[in-house]
Amino acid sequence: MRVHSFALALTLAAHASAAPSRAPTPDPPIDRDAKREVPDYDGRGDDPVTPGQVLLWIPRVVLSPLYLVSEYVVRRPLGWVVSEAEKNDIPQKLVDVFTFGPNGNIAVIPTGLVDFGFRPSVGVYFRYNQFLADDNKLRARAATGGTDWWLLNLSDRLTVARDQELGVRAEWSTRPDWVFHGLGPESGAGAARFKMRKTEAGGRYDADLWRSSAASSFVGVRDVSFDPTVGTYDDEPTVAQEIARGRYPSPPGMADGYTVFVQNLTLELDTRPRRAPDDLPEASDYVSPPGSGLRLQLRGEHAAGLRDGPRSSARDPERHHWVEYGGTVGGFVDLSGTQRVVGLSLIADFADPIEARGEIPFTEQASLGGPRPLRGFLEGRLVGRSSAVAQLDYQYPVWVWLDGAVHYAVGNVFGEHLSGFDLGLCRQSFGMGLRSTGNRDHAFELLVAFGTDTLRGGGEVEHVRFVVGATSGF
Repeated sequence: MRVHSFALALTLAAHASAAPSRAPTPDPPIDRDAKREVPDYDGRGDDPVTPGQVLLWIPRVVLSPLYLVSEYVVRRPLGWVVSEAEKNDIPQKLVDVFTFGPNGNIAVIPTGLVDFGFRPSVGVYFRYNQFLADDNKLRARAATGGTDWWLLNLSDRLTVARDQELGVRAEWSTRPDWVFHGLGPESGAGAARFKMRKTEAGGRYDADLWRSSAASSFVGVRDVSFDPTVGTYDDEPTVAQEIARGRYPSPPGMADGYTVFVQNLTLELDTRPRRAPDDLPEASDYVSPPGSGLRLQLRGEHAAGLRDGPRSSARDPERHHWVEYGGTVGGFVDLSGTQRVVGLSLIADFADPIEARGEIPFTEQASLGGPRPLRGFLEGRLVGRSSAVAQLDYQYPVWVWLDGAVHYAVGNVFGEHLSGFDLGLCRQSFGMGLRSTGNRDHAFELLVAFGTDTLRGGGEVEHVRFVVGATSGF
């Protein structure tokens, strides 16, 4: 705030010194008995009430309980903390502690993530701008949740043209706390745990297009292996134990894992103006444009096996070979013109083997929960050959770097090409939280959300999910 005020004062002073000297024209005196017209202090004048201002009351009333929590439990305490921090120059002190280099282009930042239902983790995020060239960016993150829980991410990107980047990316992880409930829309509420090791490396291309439209692609190799006999979280059973009890057969791909060559592409057409340009100068008085518009996203991935898999008969394919594809269509209305946006999105995804008798590993099928829609569930809770979700959300600014978000979603996973779809089999997810804006590499999130049983099963809350911490988006 001091930077903004100081910059504004300098700007006004510059304009004052540059303008020609001119004495102000005095207002004519008023009669002694006349009453002065009341000034328009709030700036609204006699302007008519707009439809957006009227519609804004609908989410205010419906979401008033969540608003009260957001306002008095989150925003106001956060505002007090921010104000006190600025008074004591804490942000600048933190910047000085965690950034290095001649232009502050190197940063080492401690991170942590708590996602109830998984092990908590701590780690470090590393950023190096102008790594080998002016337009080169290096990103890395390492995290651990114990001696058998590790995650390493590495990305190097080079800007090759305006709003276009080429890069390489690698990831290695091993975790014993992954969750599996079974396949299909009516998988049981009881969780079983397993260990998964994943290695992925390849090249990628990203481009920012017209307005908020974008395109991205990745080509690389993915190797995954499982151990169903290991699973550490509270006293929950392992997948191997549940298989031995006859709860379900061994999930596809778990016996021998898989190694595949993958190619994916995501195309997004978004008519909404960008909220802020990437080269926005410090202390700018830029005002974000309204957030109304339409969004269409199309995505697809092709995976071809690089090693033989298990075969139950001579007619089964020797190697994995499948495609995943899906789309999202959404509409958004900014109720006030100040980034208070209500959105409705329809989301569908599918996974199909290329050969008739081929199988798709369960971790590569359509899934819901975690970072995917129906966020009231843990990642991996819902798995099937296809998925369909309708989601209503409301996003609003809380702080310069934080947005509030409220969502309600209904949907589930189903069979091949949505076979077996039934509204009674849909589950609900609803919740609210905070998330950082403008930084995809190291994003912060606070989320409290709830996932329910199917509507046919009563729609009662099955899972309460709490997330706080930072994740990597590179």
